[in-house]
Amino acid sequence: MKRWRQGKKGCSAHAHRRHRSGSILVPGLVAALLLVPAGGAAAAPSDRSADDNRIPDRYIVVFRGSVDDVSAETDKREARQGFRAQNVYRRALKGFSAKLSKGQVERLEADPEVAFVSPDRKVKAQGAIAPGDSAPSGVRRIGAASASQARSASGANVAVIDTGIDLDHPDLNAAAGKNCIGSGPPEDDDGHGTHVAGSVAARNNGSGVIGVAPDTKVFAAKVLGPQGGSLSTVICGVDWATSTRTDSDATNDIAVANMSLGGFGEPVESCGTTTDALHKAICNSTAAGVDYVVAAGNNGWDFDFTAVPDVPAAYPEVLTVTAMSDSDGQPGGKGGACDNTGDADDDTATFSNFALTAEGQQHTIAGPGVCINSTWLGGGHSTISGTSMASPHVAGAVALCLNEGGTSGPCAGLTSDQVVQKVRADAKAKSDADSGYGFIGDPLRPVLDRFYGHLAWAGAGLSGDKTKPKVTKVSPKSKATGVSTAANVLATFSERMKASTINKATVKLVRKGSKKAVPAVVSYNASVRRAKLNPKRALARRTTYTATVTTGAKDLAGNPLASKKSWSFRTRR
Repeated sequence: MKRWRQGKKGCSAHAHRRHRSGSILVPGLVAALLLVPAGGAAAAPSDRSADDNRIPDRYIVVFRGSVDDVSAETDKREARQGFRAQNVYRRALKGFSAKLSKGQVERLEADPEVAFVSPDRKVKAQGAIAPGDSAPSGVRRIGAASASQARSASGANVAVIDTGIDLDHPDLNAAAGKNCIGSGPPEDDDGHGTHVAGSVAARNNGSGVIGVAPDTKVFAAKVLGPQGGSLSTVICGVDWATSTRTDSDATNDIAVANMSLGGFGEPVESCGTTTDALHKAICNSTAAGVDYVVAAGNNGWDFDFTAVPDVPAAYPEVLTVTAMSDSDGQPGGKGGACDNTGDADDDTATFSNFALTAEGQQHTIAGPGVCINSTWLGGGHSTISGTSMASPHVAGAVALCLNEGGTSGPCAGLTSDQVVQKVRADAKAKSDADSGYGFIGDPLRPVLDRFYGHLAWAGAGLSGDKTKPKVTKVSPKSKATGVSTAANVLATFSERMKASTINKATVKLVRKGSKKAVPAVVSYNASVRRAKLNPKRALARRTTYTATVTTGAKDLAGNPLASKKSWSFRTRR
């Protein structure tokens, strides 16, 4: 039995909280309710299987793998039985969706070329930085940015399988992927998908906020509208993402797909035996090279309840993201509650689902999901809470682990299952090395028997970086003469540097014949990888100065400068 659920405007049934930038909490949106007994969470609430939520007379038909031409086989059955297919699947599944009578279903189930027929169901959503930009607390909390630094774009394309994306949003590098619920481009008419896209990859361009992997290309797969969609439309999005990996003429190669949606499902079986059409599609899609990151759900219960699991959260092939609360972008629990939501800093989000079984725990990780500021419709920004918001933080981290700035990362070349375990292992290693990094409810500070996973660590994408940075360009040039007495000293690095290591101790200017550094202000611009030394007063005329960048300057992975860089210049008369 499945029930697909949604809260107001798409984040969750109980925990969707939206704020306009600079506004108070929207009234009427209630906080999450824990729907499990206070003393434990092993049993599911009685209504968990009460609502099947099927779409009357609509089904998904899956052919056996031996079928070669899906279109031709579908056409034959349309002509023979008098129905019209609504979606045809060729990559993640071989099959179609259609409105069918009871007799048509029975004939298709008896068809030797048909593997199984499953009912279609309703689907709704779960719920130096450039001047003018800011790093939201969630992005900073998982190490993807500081108050002044951001990560580079990933070369791994990300699909947002959701309500679409505002394709003209100035803060997003967004592209049209697939519209599975209508004609025209997959524009967002709800806001949910645009918000998700911003947490993954909002640009570092001064337009408002940045994402975990700024400026990474995000592709819209529109499978939901303001009133939701259906299981068949979600499979359409998965089928499209898979086609980018399997079709020889595909140009966008989706590497990561975020799915901030979910609902009740049948007991989870293996990829080889499942008759759950969505599970079968994701099994085939991960085998083709798409890594799936999904929301755990917002009902405060175990998403891996064996009899009636939440899907896709319970599928072993995906990375399932629970939500924690952070209000200040820093560990330690010293921030206050976010606005008036009541969720304490560095604590579990009260609405978040969790794992109880050993199988569920094997693919669970946590992300910031309370009071998340991100992109919104019409070029704006908005603040939402939900596991829908936690999931894209981790999707961005996976993209960085695959590739950053055109350079392959430690997740490159791994299978989807290996990526899941790599990202989880990096989160655990960070928590083990820094016990204060996590939150109340993580495996080091468990709450009852609920498993929320370790907090994701976006710095994991740099864990394999052993390359020492270099100074690639300087100004004034070495041995330059006639330099202005008002000149600044500039040094450009081969890669992004840790801002805290670019200071007066590592970037110096000394006058010839003196051992004391010239009094100056030292700053670092992460977007152009450049340090600037600005003398507090004019330099002396006809004087030689020596500038130095020491090996105390380090890149984001902690690698020191390959060697000290020194050069001299002479001021004008």
